[in-house]
Amino acid sequence: MAKTNQKKTQVSQKLKFHVVQIEDKPYPEIINKRLYQIRFNMNEQKVDAVYISHLPNIRYLTNYSGSWAFMLITNDEIHFFTDDRYEEQIITELYDLNNMRIHITRDVWKYIEDTGIIKTVNTIGIEQDHLTYTEAINIRTRLHKNDKKFKPISDIVDLFTQPKSPEEIACIKKSCNIAEQVFEYILDFIRPGISELDIAIEIDYKARLLGSEGTAFDTIVTSGSRGALVHGQPSNKKIKRGDIILMDFGCKVNGFCSDISRTICCGKPKPEHKQIYTLLYDAMTTAIRDVRPGMKGDYLDNVARKMIKNAGYGDYFKHSLGHGLGLICHEKPTITFRMQNQIIPENVVLAIEPGIYLSDKFGMRIEDNVLVAPTKNIKLTNAPDKLLQI
Repeated sequence: MAKTNQKKTQVSQKLKFHVVQIEDKPYPEIINKRLYQIRFNMNEQKVDAVYISHLPNIRYLTNYSGSWAFMLITNDEIHFFTDDRYEEQIITELYDLNNMRIHITRDVWKYIEDTGIIKTVNTIGIEQDHLTYTEAINIRTRLHKNDKKFKPISDIVDLFTQPKSPEEIACIKKSCNIAEQVFEYILDFIRPGISELDIAIEIDYKARLLGSEGTAFDTIVTSGSRGALVHGQPSNKKIKRGDIILMDFGCKVNGFCSDISRTICCGKPKPEHKQIYTLLYDAMTTAIRDVRPGMKGDYLDNVARKMIKNAGYGDYFKHSLGHGLGLICHEKPTITFRMQNQIIPENVVLAIEPGIYLSDKFGMRIEDNVLVAPTKNIKLTNAPDKLLQI
């Protein structure tokens, strides 16, 4: 763990900004690595600074969890911008990074122009995957007005936040543990006559009681023929005997997400139910076993997809095999046959989720989370190996 000296915000009395004293907060060493990688990428992209607007990326670099902030990273400085609503929050929350200056303002680009922060900067890179068209046009106009160049760049930060630090992995593990406890609890809650919506509400409530900060995404609960809706929202449909019930939910700990899918049967399952569940479980566990750092996402997708296709259900597996997990539930890398440029890095956490959806019949999905470690993959969740009956 690294520690730095205390710093104060640079302020301008003319612009009525405040001094903010930041506590000497230790930060994970991975932050230094991420900043080094970002600056190396800046050199490769031939930009003098990068403007970061995507809040999860800002949190990965600073620990800031508020809802309004921006960063400007140059070769030798870090500028953090937020407004006075978060002045107290950043005192205890922000990492005290080397050469970081904190600016309190409600008009970032006017402040940048008035204070001359980019005076020696010629070209600024922006996160093209996270800015709206209107925001990008506004920034480009302001930069051109100041004789600065504007360069959209993909993955200028995201690429380096995929590998997780031990501290971040610990949060994801705890989030996964809560999700598994919720599933164990909900098995005793589900019964014929209860609605999908009742189950979803109970899942969210129990997760909160167990320590989750909230849901990682809107909880999915479908049953019977509604299970063929890949991302169907819970409805007032009542659970009936013979229904296949699909639940997809996630928890959050210190902002870090889990994401699991579980499929069960209300009553005795049919042979077809058991056959498909076993196929999905085998496809998922094979992919989890075979994934390695440096592997391409489309290759891993094919590992599971080929098994499902060979069993005659290829047309019914309608989505990607999986995705990265972190401060947002669906992070890169995306594990899909549709993209050939997704490399799976070391120490990334993946959600692997094969599914089969039969129109007018039922849908099944099984999803576990795995840490892709340097020597041996570590499963963070464990779906039942047999279709459970309640």
